[in-house]
Amino acid sequence: MLKEKFQVDGRLIGAGEPVYIIAEVGSNHDGSLDKAKELITASKGTGADAVKFQSFTAAGLLNPLRPTAEGKGWEPHPAYPVVDRLTLPVEWHAELKEFALNLGIDFVSAPFETARADLLNEIGVPFFKIASGEITNEPLLRHVARFGQPVILSTGASYMSEVERAVEVITEEGNSTVGLLHCVVLYPPQYGECNIRSIEALKRRFNCPVGLSDHTPGALLPIASVALGATIIEKHITLDRNANGPDHPYAMEVDEFTSMVIDIRNLEAALGSGVKEPSEGEVGERVGARRAIYAAVNIEEGAIIKPESLKVVRHCYGLVPGELKNVIGKRAKAGIAKDRPLTLESVEITQR
Repeated sequence: MLKEKFQVDGRLIGAGEPVYIIAEVGSNHDGSLDKAKELITASKGTGADAVKFQSFTAAGLLNPLRPTAEGKGWEPHPAYPVVDRLTLPVEWHAELKEFALNLGIDFVSAPFETARADLLNEIGVPFFKIASGEITNEPLLRHVARFGQPVILSTGASYMSEVERAVEVITEEGNSTVGLLHCVVLYPPQYGECNIRSIEALKRRFNCPVGLSDHTPGALLPIASVALGATIIEKHITLDRNANGPDHPYAMEVDEFTSMVIDIRNLEAALGSGVKEPSEGEVGERVGARRAIYAAVNIEEGAIIKPESLKVVRHCYGLVPGELKNVIGKRAKAGIAKDRPLTLESVEITQR
């Protein structure tokens, strides 16, 4: 059984807690340490809780050859040199983690091989994020699970049975601290492909923190996902969506990301407790916006109250409209001046 909530640096993540928002840098550092730091600073400024990178090597991630289009041989993989160029150097990890720590934002990175997972464990990341493509990479899942840190697993392109197996692998290593992110591994996907109700399905099935890793334009899906119960949101961030690089085109620019964070915070405040009751500010409107029974004419003491002697208007300072059936035909215990409300003290109500 997975934990319903878990802690990241003393911060609880799960249902009823503030949404944990991850600014995904990915490869948008473009091989520049200065740009990586600029993105960390920008992420902190948006109000995000964590900034996330990706830890891979070209050799550990991608085969250098791929089948030709005709399927008759092999050719150099065009993505290989791009991946090699965007590798986050070993020595950057500790420096970036320290930089983020000093700014007050969590630094995390997704490992794509065990050596990079070891590196992240050594520098002390608060949790491990596993990308969708690694959901069947059981050796990596087991390796990361053994660190005993929270594991947040993206589930793009997966059937529920594959998610169940990945969770089983992690828990077999004694780690029950798992969060699951619904994801669509298209960049970007069409809205009709997004199926964000899967967030509810994951929550029902695993009863653990769930969320969304999103690649659609704008903030619509992250905000809608929070309304569906998402407690973790991951979204790519860039300094310039028109920059040259694989992750820039579908990332949010900084001002957009900031607006999304504000919208999420406003939404989670608006979602409230779920108990149907007046808000503190509404209590006065229980009088101001509601009606009561008033005298339409002067009613003398002892008079029988007739329908034409009454009116039902705002504000609610006396008997409520539902009492009309108990008031009509009854005797006034005291004189009631025109435009004054009827009260229990002024009408002989014997049955209610």
